[in-house]
Amino acid sequence: MLRAVLFAGILLAHSITLAQQPFELKGGREAAWVGAGLALNAGSFLVPDRSDELFERHRHTDRTSIPAFDRVAAFNWSPRAHRTSNIVFYSTMALSLAGPVLAYANDEPGVPMALVGESFLLSAGLTGMTKALVHRPRPYVFNPDVPESIKREREAYLSFWSGHAANTSALCVSSAMLIDRSQADAGVRAAVWAGAVAVPLAMSWLRVRAGKHFPSDVLVGCLAGAVTGFVVPYFHRPENLN
Repeated sequence: MLRAVLFAGILLAHSITLAQQPFELKGGREAAWVGAGLALNAGSFLVPDRSDELFERHRHTDRTSIPAFDRVAAFNWSPRAHRTSNIVFYSTMALSLAGPVLAYANDEPGVPMALVGESFLLSAGLTGMTKALVHRPRPYVFNPDVPESIKREREAYLSFWSGHAANTSALCVSSAMLIDRSQADAGVRAAVWAGAVAVPLAMSWLRVRAGKHFPSDVLVGCLAGAVTGFVVPYFHRPENLN
């Protein structure tokens, strides 16, 4: 939520300026995008906490009863993979902001920063609200090697869909969309798109390896984030603004 508020401040600071092509910002429209992202992020915290009820419901569930596609995650538990996924996420955030800003350094670098920020804000909001409403237990809830105190936390029932996968995908795709329409050469654009696919896949593997998410969580998360990362820049093209 703190990251969302920080991004909102940056976005609103830039939204008063009209950008040059190939993307444009308009103050009222940007306020709506940012407002939607903030509302979703804030609303996710208003959904009642059901962790005690869900812990009791799932505490005796046999992990072998989990559908085969997702079952492997319930045997995983790796704090190291979790820490690595956080490093990858924050690195992706920094690079996804820096790359488009550098690509548009001679035009209006604040515009790509705003669009990447809006993509992240909306992805984080959609993810947070979905997690809060679905209340899916994380794979480690079914792992007897994980301490019971961890399984009782609210965080233990926010598995669907993966926020790390969704937000990483949103950042990567929005950044790639921006660089693709910049003056960068074809090789750079191709490399950026390759990274936009590879990084979310690597993140997905880390989250499953950590026991934080099922494969279906990261799959849907990547798709949701990619759609968000595509839609935000797409609807800021001058030809799509009216």
